[in-house]
Amino acid sequence: MDAQQLLAALRALRHAPRDASYWPRLSQYLLQLCRARSALILREQADGTWQALGSAAAADAAPLPDAAARLTDLAPRALAQGYAYAPSAQGGLIAAVRLLDPQGTTLALLDIGARDRAAINDLLIRAQLVADLPLSGALAAVDDTQAAAAPESTSLVPADEWIDLVDLVARVMKETEFGAAALGLVNLLSAALGCEQVVLGCADDGLVRVVAISHIDRFERKAENVQLLESALEEALDQRSDLVFPLPDGSPMVGLAHDRLSRMMGYAHLATLVARDDENPDAPALVLLLASRQTPMPASRLRQVSVSLHLLQPWLGMLRERSQGWSGRSWAVARRRARSWLSPEKPGRKLLALGAIVFVLGISFITWPYRLEGSAELVTDSVQVVSAPFDSHLAQVNANLGDTVEAGATLAQMDVRELTLQANDLASELRRFEAEADRARAAVQAADTQIALARAVQARARLDRVRFQLEQAQVRAPFAGVIVEGERKELTGAPVRQGDRLFRIARVEGLYAVVYVSERDVRELPPQARGHLRLLSQPDREIGFRVTQVVPVAQARGAQGGQIQLRVALDPAAEPWWRPGMTGLAQIDVGHRRILWIWTHRVIDSVRLWLWW
Repeated sequence: MDAQQLLAALRALRHAPRDASYWPRLSQYLLQLCRARSALILREQADGTWQALGSAAAADAAPLPDAAARLTDLAPRALAQGYAYAPSAQGGLIAAVRLLDPQGTTLALLDIGARDRAAINDLLIRAQLVADLPLSGALAAVDDTQAAAAPESTSLVPADEWIDLVDLVARVMKETEFGAAALGLVNLLSAALGCEQVVLGCADDGLVRVVAISHIDRFERKAENVQLLESALEEALDQRSDLVFPLPDGSPMVGLAHDRLSRMMGYAHLATLVARDDENPDAPALVLLLASRQTPMPASRLRQVSVSLHLLQPWLGMLRERSQGWSGRSWAVARRRARSWLSPEKPGRKLLALGAIVFVLGISFITWPYRLEGSAELVTDSVQVVSAPFDSHLAQVNANLGDTVEAGATLAQMDVRELTLQANDLASELRRFEAEADRARAAVQAADTQIALARAVQARARLDRVRFQLEQAQVRAPFAGVIVEGERKELTGAPVRQGDRLFRIARVEGLYAVVYVSERDVRELPPQARGHLRLLSQPDREIGFRVTQVVPVAQARGAQGGQIQLRVALDPAAEPWWRPGMTGLAQIDVGHRRILWIWTHRVIDSVRLWLWW
């Protein structure tokens, strides 16, 4: 059966009686019209089951499998929006289309093959455009008087009209830009329906914006006529229903905005059609306004336009989102996510979102004590170095690093054996020179006497120096303190030269601390800042301090980078367990700052340096 024969058969079926062959014939025509592999028409019974009315299948295809299971998923959606589809196991689609049957809820199930899957929108349009055939068949049974008295909404739709609409939808879907598709839709509808003006609006969050006006490429959104059009579109959208003006008597619809538009712009007849996807509330709704100054639009024609608008809604929504660019798409995704999280049926997500908002506001406005951190070290100015008194070896070492010593305590003993021998030699030499001086004096030899006396003086001087070194052989502590440098195991038996450092002794008094902070934090340091430190030896105890001096020179301290040295005075008196050189961690109070600033200021500073901003 070719296309002309199929159209003639469908036209004849509109006037055919509802006999036993009616539903099989309709199944066969739907099979060919929608290029389906199989077709099945079912009617819902009072007990909720579905009765098969008629079926048809292609020569190389089996009847539709598991129809009951398919209806569980497809029937609610098809009854709500007129159609629904889902993928099949063979790679194609199973589509359900609602038929206008006065005898009950009737659906047509179509098995669309994989090769026709891409044309599903076109095929669904074809099925919905003939969805009123059962209604027309029922009307064919009434007499001529009843047929003449039937309302216009049940009048027959000529075949060329719905063919024109199929062509219109196909031409709109060929456009790849949203603006061109929207303008093409309103222009084609204006020409096909004979309307003076057709307006398309797109709704986001309940607000409708006009996106296309027939025969007008550009328009000013703030113009009065555009504001009137948007008010009329929003009026129909708010009532979630199509609106035909003038309203019939007793209609519960509200048409104030349409009445104002009619009076201001001289349109005698208005029809506003709403296309929205209740299963996907995030998809923007489309609102189409048809305006005519003379003749009203037939109800059957408006129904066909509504079907076309519903089928075009996903395509136009995708084009509109694509035309917004990455920023617009990101904002749309953010709004959809926010709407999903704040939906009434998900209280847990709303609580999480509310908690996140409270958290962000809290860290943005609530302040918190801010402290600078740095390394600390106990130091004292009362430090003295004990060095070797002469060249020799250390025979004995009595003190070790960390020992507390009293003033005059022997720290080490020098090896004096060589000095003792030198002292004995010098004493003998001194006695010899004195004896020579005595003999020369007795012989009245004045010159020899003076020479011997001079040599004796020289020998005595050398002997006094050796004896002085022998007195210095015991290395003693100059004052009471703590040995902060000098290891016994390294010094015992070691050769030393005069002036070599042996020990370093520090007094445990007048202790203060030196704190090193990063140079990037010095700008936050207030004058006379206070803080506290904890030493590694007793980290559970806090020691308060006050900054007394800032050394204005940055020092490079390895991986820590540039460090500024602060001299701080400790609040408590020195305790017995304190020792110079002890280290720990210091915190300096610099006041209150916002929590968000505390968490992010270092990252921001790094970004500014990186971007030179």
